[in-house]
Amino acid sequence: MTQAVPKPAPGATGSFSPDSLDVLRPRVAGLDVHKMQVTTTVRLCDPGAERPLRATREFSALPAGLRAMTDWVLSHGVTAAAMEGTGIFWKAPYEALEEAGLEVELFHAQHVRQIRGRKTDRNDSIWLARVCQYGLATPSYVPPKPFRDLRQTSRYRRTLTADRSRLKNRLHKALDHCGLRLGGALTDILGLNGRRILDGLVAGRTAEQILPTLSGHVRRKRELLEQVLEARPDAYSLFRLRDLLQRIDEVDRSLADVDELLALSLQPWEDRLRLLETVPGIDRGSACAILIELGPDLGAFRKASHLAAWAGVAPGNHKSAGKRLKRGARKGNPMLKTTLAECALGAARTQGTQFHSYHKARRAAGRYKQATLATAHKMLRIIYAMLRDNKPYRDPGVDYDKLLVQRNAPRWLRKLKQHGFLEERSPGEAPSAS
Repeated sequence: MTQAVPKPAPGATGSFSPDSLDVLRPRVAGLDVHKMQVTTTVRLCDPGAERPLRATREFSALPAGLRAMTDWVLSHGVTAAAMEGTGIFWKAPYEALEEAGLEVELFHAQHVRQIRGRKTDRNDSIWLARVCQYGLATPSYVPPKPFRDLRQTSRYRRTLTADRSRLKNRLHKALDHCGLRLGGALTDILGLNGRRILDGLVAGRTAEQILPTLSGHVRRKRELLEQVLEARPDAYSLFRLRDLLQRIDEVDRSLADVDELLALSLQPWEDRLRLLETVPGIDRGSACAILIELGPDLGAFRKASHLAAWAGVAPGNHKSAGKRLKRGARKGNPMLKTTLAECALGAARTQGTQFHSYHKARRAAGRYKQATLATAHKMLRIIYAMLRDNKPYRDPGVDYDKLLVQRNAPRWLRKLKQHGFLEERSPGEAPSAS
C-alpha cells in the first residue's frame, strides 16, 4: 500500500526535498567481536515482508567457530556484514567472511556508537546489522589482503628500528657508566670505527692494539681516542657491552631479512616506488612504508583532502555558530602520519625546494611542529596527484617566503606607522632628514 506523501504546513517557509531511509541490502549481518567470542545477528528485510526478521547467535572466535559462523550466515543468504574496527580482533572474522565472498564493512567505533546505557553484545550486533542494512555510516578504508599483510611486516620493521635505537641508547649509557666517553670522540659509536673499538674492548685488546686498526679519517683524533681508552671497563661492564652488541647484531639481521622480504613483495609496484622516491625527503624505506600504508589503489579516496583527513595530517574541522574553532588534527593513520612527518622534516632541510621555503614560512607564522605537520599535509596531497596521474615530482620553485611577505606586508606597515617607526608622507614628498 502506497503511503501518502506529507505536505508542508500552510505558511511554512523553506525549500523541501524528498528524504528517505532505504534498505540498501535486504540480508545483512552484524558482528560484535571479542577476543574469544563473536556475537552475530542476521537481519532479513526482504521486499514484501511486513516486518524485518532477525536472529542472534554466539560463536567462538577460534577457527572452528569462525567456520560455523560463516556457514550460518551464508545459509540465510546474507550478502554483506558489518563490524567495529577495535583492536586487532576484527581481522580474523573479517578475513573469514571476505574469503566466503561477502561484502564486509569495517566501521569506526565512534561512528556507530549506540545510546549510552544500552550496551550489550546482542544490542551491538543488532545495531551494526541495521547500520549495514540502511547505510547509516561510512565504512573505513581497508586495503586488500596482500597489503594488510605487508602492513604488519612494515610496522614490525618500525618496531625493530625503535628497538635498535633503544639498545643504542643503553650502549651509550653503559659506556658512560664505566668512564668510556666514546660518544664524545666519534659521531657514531656503531659505525665502522666504533664497532672496531667496541669489539676490541670486548675481546680484551689494549688501546695500542685497537688504534692501528682504525680508518685514516679518524687518526687525527688519535690523541683524543688514546685518552678515552685509558678508562678500562670492569668485568660487569664488559658483560653488558658484549650482551648489548649481540642484541644489536640480532636486530640488524632481522632488519635485513625484513627489508629483503619487503623488496621482494613490492616488486610489482616498483614503478610507484620510483615515483615516490622523486619527492625530496623520501628515501627507499620511506617510499615502501608510504605505499604499503596507502595501498595499491587510491580510488577509495575521492579527493586529496579526504586522503589527508584519513592520514591525520589535515587541520581540524570544527565550525559552530558561524565561528571556526581551533581543533587539532585527528589521529588518523598513526604509522603513515609519523612517516610523512619524518619525510617532511627531511624535505624542509633540502635547500631550493618548495618544502624548504614552505616550512620556513609556516614556522614564522606558527609553531615548529605545526609547520612540520602542514608540510606533511602538502607532501601527501602532492603524492596523491603523482600516483593518480602517474607522473614524477617536479618542484614548481614557489618562493613561500615572498608570498608570506606579500600577504603580511600591509599589516606590518600599518603597525610600524601606528607605533611611530614610519612617518606618513604624500606621494613624491622627499623623506625628512634625521
